[in-house]
Amino acid sequence: MAAVLAACGSGSSDSTVEGDVPLAYTQRVNTMGMNPTNGAPYAQGGDLMIREKSSPSAPEHNITKDITQGHGDVSDPEVSFDGKKIVFALKCETSNTSMIDGAKACTGRWNIWEYDMTKGGMTGGSFKRLTNSTTADDVDPAYLPAGKGFVFTSNRQGTSFFNQGVGGDRFALDEYERERVFNLHTMDAAGGNITQISVNQSHDRNPVVRPNGDIMFSRWDHVGMRNHFKVFRVKPDGTDMFVLYGAHSDGNSFLHPRDMDPNGKFKGFLASDLMPLSRTKEGGGLVMVDAANYSEQNTPANPGVAPQGGQYYPTAETLNIGGGLSEFGRITTPFPLWDGTDRVLVAFRPCEVTKNGKVVPCASLTTEEKARLADDNRMASDVAADGVKDNVPPPYGIYMFNPNRPKDGMQPVAPPPPGFMNTDPVPLQSRAEPNATDPTPVDATLAAQKLGLLEVRSVYDTDGLGRMGDPVIAAADLSATCTTAIAKTKPTDPADTRAQVADLVKMKDPANPAYGCAPARFIRAFRAAAPSQGMGVRQAIGETDFEPQQILGYAPIEPDGSFKLQVPADTPIGLAVVDAEGRAFQTHTNWIQVRPGERRTCDGCHSPRRGGALNSGTVANTIPSGWMDALAGAHQSGETMAGTRTRLDPNLLKLMTDMVSTDVWADPAKAGVTARNSISIKYKNNTDPKDDLLTAAPTDGVINYPDHIQPMWTVSRGVNGAGTCVTCHADPAKLDLTATITGTGRTASYERLLIGDPLIDEVTGLPKTHLDEGVPMIDREPAMVDTMASEGDALGMGRKSRLVEILSGATLMASTEARKLYPTPAAGAPDHSTLLTKAEKRLLAEWIDLGSKYYNDLSAGGVKNIGLLTQASFESDIYPILRSTCAAGCHQGIGSDEIAAGKAFRENRFVLLGDAEGDFNVTLTMINDACHPDNSSLLKRPSTIPHPAGAASSPTAVLPVGSANYTTIANWIKKGCTTP
Repeated sequence: MAAVLAACGSGSSDSTVEGDVPLAYTQRVNTMGMNPTNGAPYAQGGDLMIREKSSPSAPEHNITKDITQGHGDVSDPEVSFDGKKIVFALKCETSNTSMIDGAKACTGRWNIWEYDMTKGGMTGGSFKRLTNSTTADDVDPAYLPAGKGFVFTSNRQGTSFFNQGVGGDRFALDEYERERVFNLHTMDAAGGNITQISVNQSHDRNPVVRPNGDIMFSRWDHVGMRNHFKVFRVKPDGTDMFVLYGAHSDGNSFLHPRDMDPNGKFKGFLASDLMPLSRTKEGGGLVMVDAANYSEQNTPANPGVAPQGGQYYPTAETLNIGGGLSEFGRITTPFPLWDGTDRVLVAFRPCEVTKNGKVVPCASLTTEEKARLADDNRMASDVAADGVKDNVPPPYGIYMFNPNRPKDGMQPVAPPPPGFMNTDPVPLQSRAEPNATDPTPVDATLAAQKLGLLEVRSVYDTDGLGRMGDPVIAAADLSATCTTAIAKTKPTDPADTRAQVADLVKMKDPANPAYGCAPARFIRAFRAAAPSQGMGVRQAIGETDFEPQQILGYAPIEPDGSFKLQVPADTPIGLAVVDAEGRAFQTHTNWIQVRPGERRTCDGCHSPRRGGALNSGTVANTIPSGWMDALAGAHQSGETMAGTRTRLDPNLLKLMTDMVSTDVWADPAKAGVTARNSISIKYKNNTDPKDDLLTAAPTDGVINYPDHIQPMWTVSRGVNGAGTCVTCHADPAKLDLTATITGTGRTASYERLLIGDPLIDEVTGLPKTHLDEGVPMIDREPAMVDTMASEGDALGMGRKSRLVEILSGATLMASTEARKLYPTPAAGAPDHSTLLTKAEKRLLAEWIDLGSKYYNDLSAGGVKNIGLLTQASFESDIYPILRSTCAAGCHQGIGSDEIAAGKAFRENRFVLLGDAEGDFNVTLTMINDACHPDNSSLLKRPSTIPHPAGAASSPTAVLPVGSANYTTIANWIKKGCTTP
């Protein structure tokens, strides 16, 4: 240990560490499970500590011991702006005898507490419990300015519980189906008037108040394969929520972001820890983020800022921000001081490993041993057999770091006792109180209807990734008259950093060919429909990384790319720009929200936050001569085309069930003017009945594969006599579109369309595999339906699915490999582009674009709670088996990287992270037949050889049938059988 500390900074005297700052921090047992994906990890033995100075020799006081009595835990302290109060989260067992205000102090859940040192000083203060929930958990509190109370994060889901969409009221689980989602809430200074202000589908963590009064927090952005924590900001009333930094920057999980001293050298910077999604006990590297000048790494705010920059790592030695060994240690929970010194309090753990069962510093390892431990993709069996293991419980201590003097290293302040860790340091100093932000004006009429308004000035105002630019344009979007789908011009705004932007003046002019070439015709609005705890959830959702969703409706996109619409408030909303056939150009891989009555305006489709909106100023005010005179005369300065239309007819703000659009702008009576084609694609009652669905239409925007897609393959189409799709496609070795139920409980057609064939090694004849997180995964050929979407590959999934290309007869965005595997049917076969009706093609595209779920309404899939399978019985009987056989390296979370095209999670959905509640819930999702335990994935998969599928065979199964562990799990599952 002495050698490690010497490498990190040898000084320990008050003069070296400048031990002038009193501080508070948490002292918790270091064996508890902690990962970014755990909303509120808990282990008995935690307390709130106060140290009189930032020095190892300063007196330390346990402030909460009389409340926790050794049977509780404390997390997330935050100091008031005057430095005289501490708000924190505390959980203690109901068996404790401690009292508060004449009542029992402990509720068995996490609650928010405050410690007031105003009269009694550091050790003689008074306690007040601000929340007293017995059914929910409240953590991560922070003070709001002007005495307005607190912001915190909670799984009480005060609003969203009643607004989960499909299936009625329920608590939402995160997008691993592990634990109840923690979202931001606020309350007044007395703990009343609790209001939910964020509605993410996974956790919102670590809220703090910025110098400008905004709330900054870490958001678990997890939609499809987008899977990371990035830095967001929002006003205290929940309005104006937007990503602040890091959506496409290096590193997976930015946690605990805080502003550096606004009067110091690093004004405008954030200090944050940056880490992988799991396996490091919430430890990573210290990163300094220039949020004032960059919205992303290497994405400057204006041309006057250097093109490279945005984040850097100030420590003298590099701390690993990914998985594997971090040779020079890891940090967590940084807290910058605002006292003119630029110093940062951090929780730091030196690098230690076990070697032949003994704890040794990493400095003692050989180069080869370090290389092995740094390899984050070894076989799990190799990791288990290695005598050197990176498995030491983290002995985090509190340290002081000065980014102006990085060679001084980490200076120790508060070392932990054996078996504990000290984290979450907060200096007991006063700091400048931000001005309280004024409430955002809201539309009272909309608020009363629980609606909000979204306006995008132009979907063609896109970012460097081209989410609505040339990268999403396919051959089918072009023609002899439209060799360019989106007209281009140089930007006129001096603050714009793009080389070219969409030429909206041409695109809004009916006398210009660009008017008819503009590809975006509709916006599709949809919402998340979060799953709840239950048996078989994952099987019911299907072979996709997406969670259930529900289509809310459509609105037209005007020729200038603008749209304006009303959406449900306090609801996770997604938007997709759609072509004239109903196929999305891109997949929306994050959730947005509006508060009741909020009016949100965005520049564009993932538009860069620099310069002004493209559709503003001269561009917005240009009125082409080819417009209808009435609309041209009604246009007001600064309005988009959607702004003008919806002002004249507010009914257009309401979402439509169907895709219906008629050009009202072009006046064909004027010379050279050509109107855009009208579009009308309805499920039923089209002008031509031949365009209708031949099967049942979805209800309320909910598409279930067995109810709405499978019937397409079995309905008579008059091909090959009175044949159906399955007349030709019923061969399991080729394309099986039958409704035969497979071992998964799903139809053969679904499995065939969603899962590609294994890639076979030509030499061995065995399936090819690759290592992913230490687990061998089977290599597969592309499937006919593509469900891959991440922050690096957000193309519309319908447009890049070969199935859609074949059935539409269009060359869209399918891969070369997919076209080779699934060629266009040969001459003599039916013309597959004519087999489906317009409504069926729309429905198919909708289903794929939303992630190709088997069920979007999980209640329709027979998913139900298993009351007899309790968490208590799971923890006592099942959890030890799973931790020893499954969680030793195989079943762990995978986080998406900077631009993680192809980074899938579908082969390894059973995620065990060490948090009992979450691991219990995810285990339930692997039980699809309680009455026949051997059919459930939890037993069926690990009892087969090989496991996982495609791995090299081993002599015995991971969980052999008839073994003691197998039988224990089987008997536990059968307790949930509700059928005689």
